[in-house]
Amino acid sequence: MLRFFRPNTPEHLSDEQLLAQYVQMGEMQALGQLFERYMPMVYGVCLKILKDSGKAEDAVMGIYESLTVKVKEHQIESFRGWLYVFARNFCLMEWRKAQRRPTDHHAPEDMVYYDAVDAPAEYELPQGSAPLEKCLEQLNTVQRNTVQWFYYEEKSYKEISELIAEDVGKVRSYIQNGRRNLRLCLEKQGVTSAI
Repeated sequence: MLRFFRPNTPEHLSDEQLLAQYVQMGEMQALGQLFERYMPMVYGVCLKILKDSGKAEDAVMGIYESLTVKVKEHQIESFRGWLYVFARNFCLMEWRKAQRRPTDHHAPEDMVYYDAVDAPAEYELPQGSAPLEKCLEQLNTVQRNTVQWFYYEEKSYKEISELIAEDVGKVRSYIQNGRRNLRLCLEKQGVTSAI
């Protein structure tokens, strides 16, 4: 298993405090400790998508390097949730790059869950925020339900397609359109980093 460095930052600081130390003061040790807390989760996500321990370890390091920039570009409410989605999308892009090379490999059955949208989100939907709840209510029923099942309940496209008796392509379309409509609605309310 990949091992990260152990910084000297106090262990008792919350995710929010460590995140603030990095964003406001540029303390790399704070970001390192924050990342180390969730590294097993990140590695697990990478291993599930990439199906190779070496590639998964490389991806974990790539994710950490990307965080030094990405963390400052987004308003993050829940670091764990944001990091999970970021790691998933990072590995998805790595997996897609590998698939562009001529090969006989096909996406595994459970990959449908990870193939979220053509342009993956780099941050999570902040569940429970007032603007988001308001915008969710404005979606049509099928878009609202599929977005909530996919992002909040982590159901796969296949599971959702069985719930609503539609094919997987339709489910993907509902989720993409729902995300786009949510983003437009949130932008009208002055929220730019939520979706």
